[in-house]
Amino acid sequence: MGQPDLPIGSSGHDGSRASSPPVFEPFSAEYLEDPYPFMAHARELTPAFYSPELDYWIVTRYHDIRRIFQSPASFSAANTLAPLTEPCPQAKAALKEGGYAPVAVLLNVDPPAHTRARRLANIGFTSKRVAAMEPFIRDVTRRFCDERLRDGRADLIRDLAWSLPAMVLFRILGVPEADVARVKEGARNRGLLLFGRAGEDEQVRAARELAAFWRYAWTLVEARAANPGDDFISALAQAHDGESEALTRQEVATIVMIMFFAGNETTTGLIGNSFRRLLEDRPSWQAICRDPALIPNAIEEVLRIESSVITWRRLTREAVDIGGVQVPAQARLLLLLGSANRDPSVFPDPDRLDIRRANACDHLSFGLGPHACLGAPLARLEARVVLEEVSRRLPGLQLVPDTQYEYPKNVSLRGPASLPVTW
Repeated sequence: MGQPDLPIGSSGHDGSRASSPPVFEPFSAEYLEDPYPFMAHARELTPAFYSPELDYWIVTRYHDIRRIFQSPASFSAANTLAPLTEPCPQAKAALKEGGYAPVAVLLNVDPPAHTRARRLANIGFTSKRVAAMEPFIRDVTRRFCDERLRDGRADLIRDLAWSLPAMVLFRILGVPEADVARVKEGARNRGLLLFGRAGEDEQVRAARELAAFWRYAWTLVEARAANPGDDFISALAQAHDGESEALTRQEVATIVMIMFFAGNETTTGLIGNSFRRLLEDRPSWQAICRDPALIPNAIEEVLRIESSVITWRRLTREAVDIGGVQVPAQARLLLLLGSANRDPSVFPDPDRLDIRRANACDHLSFGLGPHACLGAPLARLEARVVLEEVSRRLPGLQLVPDTQYEYPKNVSLRGPASLPVTW
């Protein structure tokens, strides 16, 4: 699209003038280890700047991102699930040959098409259906604790957070537990292609496996359409509210694949981030052990300070003003949610974990407006139950000292790959 004018001279929070935009390197080792110093620097310098390396405009501040989420007429969601960087020709060919054919629905479609899809999806994902999952989530958590957290040492990702969200989704979708590894790998490949920057060989491998994962989702939908059950896929396939045309099988398969990804990897990240942050801040961990009623707000504070989704995307429909910076039409936006959630104009002392923070729930980690995350109540429920059960059983839980944490090599998803603990 060509390099637009850079926002040289835009104002910082203190009224100073930025002499040049920040250099955004989201795949650098330093950024992947800890992106928040860069985000704070960028937020102070400018509300938005152009990154020629990504061909994206980077938006840094809370109120601008909040307005973007709430203004679909000016900011389209069409690019939300587009690959961050164009896949190589061989990867594109592998997707095509494998029959990979999702359609724009829910996350990456605008009203009125989004309104129809969201209304029908809500029929299959009601608050009653989510609340009914709590006994199952608690039973699985207790079983994992009994079987895997018993020898004084464990990895909370491998032994708990990795498979539990997938098993919860399987229960909702009516999928056998034996497919956990397959679904986790499918979600990983989708994240790599959508949000990462891989070499050609890795792109091709991921594309082939992603196409196979699409065929897996399609087969599930076909089976439920032929023999409906009491599960989310069957509910989606049959959803009709008298106002909207029913979802096509291709739309249902796309939503199922989105669910496998959005309700799986992100919740694993939320659980991992929650344990890391709370165990690093010993008074906070001890407080939730003494008083489990603090856990729901503690989860909101973790979502604020260490979201498992630190960026999201939009596309400008027209030339717009973002905090005084002029951004052209059809500009691709990368919204720094991790920066917005630490904006000191909204959250005082933003880099400090405060599980009693009064406005912690004002974070933007689940989005806002018509595209607010459909699975947010389920993610909160899973994190609450896991923290309740583990803190009750293991109040002496501690992180293994001097652990080097590894995070996904992509711009959006953030959660530790491993979290070794002792007690």
